[in-house]
Amino acid sequence: METPNGIRFEMGDRVRVVRNVRNDGTFAGFDKGELLVEAGQCGEVRSYGYFLQTQVIFQVFFPEVNRVIGVRDNEVIDAALPWIPCQFHSLDKARLTRSLSMQGELVASKGDVIEVQRALRNLDNGQMQYEVAIGAHTVRLDSAVLETV
Repeated sequence: METPNGIRFEMGDRVRVVRNVRNDGTFAGFDKGELLVEAGQCGEVRSYGYFLQTQVIFQVFFPEVNRVIGVRDNEVIDAALPWIPCQFHSLDKARLTRSLSMQGELVASKGDVIEVQRALRNLDNGQMQYEVAIGAHTVRLDSAVLETV
């Protein structure tokens, strides 16, 4: 739900980070690349601002780690949404749980092993989809269509 000014969350809203947040070198006292907050942790929006006048950055307090961290708009969802962990990442292999066809032509069979190109999370409902390569096609599949190899 967006506010009248187009910002998805206001001060006091509870949010959940959708991926691990690591130090980009701007968080004092931690090495660059060090984990600051794990995917799935919840926090409270303290304020927000803009980076390069185009990206919304939320200042979020994470009580589990007692840190206030700046996170981009596309890194958080509403904390009330069910948490669905990301099962696959770029270049992971996955097995299809059903056959797939396009325009009536079979392009992949149940049990085929495919390669995940990237993980995509719907920021409105928290659901996961995966972009995968199947032959010459790149398609998006729901997590129910894939299982670990």
